[in-house]
Amino acid sequence: MNVNKLEQSARRNILVLFLFGLFISGLLGGLLYQNDINNRLDSVAVEQQRKIAQAEVLWGQKIGDIRNTIQILFRSPAFTYALASDSPLNSDLIRRIFISFVESVDPLMQVRWLDENGIEKVRVDVKDGNIIVADNNVLQDKSSRYYVEQGLNAGDGKIYLSNVDLNVENGVIEVPFRPTIRATIKTGATHGLHSGLLVLNYDVGGLLDVIRSFDSDRVNLQLIDTDGYWLKNVDHTLEWGRDLKETTHNIAVHNPEVWSQINKQKSLSRFNHPLGFASYECNNVTGNLLSEDIVRSPTLCFVATTSVSVLNKLKIDALIPSLALCATIVLFGIFILRREWDLKMQLIKLYRQQEKDKKKIEQSSEYNRNLLNQQQLLQHDLVESRKLSALGMMVAGVAHELNTPIGTAILAASRLRAEHKRLTQAVEEGLSKSALDQYLISTETGLELVENSQKKAATLIRSFKRLAIDRVREDVVSYRLDVVVGDLLATLSPRFKESQIEYDIQVDPIDMVGRPGSVSHVLQNLLVNAMQHAFKKEIGGKISVKAQICGNGRDVEIRVSDNGKGIAPEVLPNLFDPFVTTNRAEGNTGLGMHFVHQWVTNSLNGSIKVESELLKGTTFIIKMPKQCQQERQASDASN
Repeated sequence: MNVNKLEQSARRNILVLFLFGLFISGLLGGLLYQNDINNRLDSVAVEQQRKIAQAEVLWGQKIGDIRNTIQILFRSPAFTYALASDSPLNSDLIRRIFISFVESVDPLMQVRWLDENGIEKVRVDVKDGNIIVADNNVLQDKSSRYYVEQGLNAGDGKIYLSNVDLNVENGVIEVPFRPTIRATIKTGATHGLHSGLLVLNYDVGGLLDVIRSFDSDRVNLQLIDTDGYWLKNVDHTLEWGRDLKETTHNIAVHNPEVWSQINKQKSLSRFNHPLGFASYECNNVTGNLLSEDIVRSPTLCFVATTSVSVLNKLKIDALIPSLALCATIVLFGIFILRREWDLKMQLIKLYRQQEKDKKKIEQSSEYNRNLLNQQQLLQHDLVESRKLSALGMMVAGVAHELNTPIGTAILAASRLRAEHKRLTQAVEEGLSKSALDQYLISTETGLELVENSQKKAATLIRSFKRLAIDRVREDVVSYRLDVVVGDLLATLSPRFKESQIEYDIQVDPIDMVGRPGSVSHVLQNLLVNAMQHAFKKEIGGKISVKAQICGNGRDVEIRVSDNGKGIAPEVLPNLFDPFVTTNRAEGNTGLGMHFVHQWVTNSLNGSIKVESELLKGTTFIIKMPKQCQQERQASDASN
């Protein structure tokens, strides 16, 4: 291969890929920015609409409360009685009714009744929580006020709601400002009442304060009346321009684009203007309680605005991740291209190195095969050594167990010889009946001891013989699981006693077909492992072996449990790996559990798992078929 051509081709490909990466990074960055800024603006618009909706709901509830309140008072029997046209006006009763009413309705500023000429006849004020009944000499002529004119023109029983403005007393705006809505109902002959006007003054300052609390860093809520004057603005100095005769405190002066759009369309979301971003909603403040041909219903606009500075910050916040994405793509592309260039430069070296590596691989493969063969031979030797070690342990156990019955038999035989000598001497000297009876009793006892000891020794020898034969045989035979376990425990009993360990055996008499030697090997390794690792020699513990048939009827489950110190969590996952041990300093190789796993899975066609909890104990769970797989296959073939 021509190395120069390969290098030129690599340079050309890398340049093309770099330019393509720049284009992709710019495209993705632009798309991310556009999507991000749209999401942020949508979030602002949603927040604006939510705040407008909250304010409208709050305002609507207040208007409904005002309407319901004046209707309750107008329709109350006591008020109707006090104002009945067929009797003189009962001012004292009306005052008491008004006092009782203002005590139960918190936002009320004033309740009064005016005659048909707009002259106050009864008035009750609420100021700083105190109820004040106006004397006759302070009652005023309100005939020139617009809400009196509108209320008297509304018709009997009709409700009129005024604009929101500042409360005026004796021609002067009350300070501090008290934003007020006035609700009126005309009384007259239609309802059998004296002609006049019932007027309720509501303080909506608290309502405006609640709406003011809706403002946030991103969205400010404004309330604008029919003519563009602010009832609520983030800049308090611009509020109440109509009442304060400040004609420049008007949205038409400060933001004519928004005011022009409001006059064109009563509801709009996401309206861009030179001062920022706005959404608004304009509604009839009176809730259409009156007909349009009688009273012009004032309009109230809820305008949510977001300033240019906030929008600029949103754009910057959206631009940063877009630029970061572009930079990341470019840097990643440079990294990839650099790596590609290095790979191209190494390609020629790899061609030359390939043949050398091929020869080394062949040599290494041969060496690994030899190592594998040696490992298999070593593992086989280790298995045989383990079996012989286990057999030696059983021989020692059987010898220890045989020592007791044989010793007992020897002692009994010695006693029988002594009794025989005593009997012979008694015969020579003159045998008595009592001496003969004593000899017979002693002989019977001695023979019984000899016979029992011989039976026990014979039983141990048979168990060892079965166990030894099973260990040597590798073919599949029939056996009973409880017999195999019993033979094993008979040989291990001295070690249990020496280690101060109790054992509990609950093995059902299960007829099985398989390799009993492998079962014995597995159980012996598990029991010896528990004795060596689970308990302290001074304390001892308890080991249990339980076996039963599984629910499917084909498998057997064996559980070997101890109440020892448990297995460390870091050792548990690799417990069945070769050479894993926690007592290597004491001569342990770490192969016992590995052999157990091999015997269970290969010889017994089963599975083994372990459950352990520190300071509570360990349980090994073996599951294997009642009938060995090879035996089942042979049976199926014969059938």
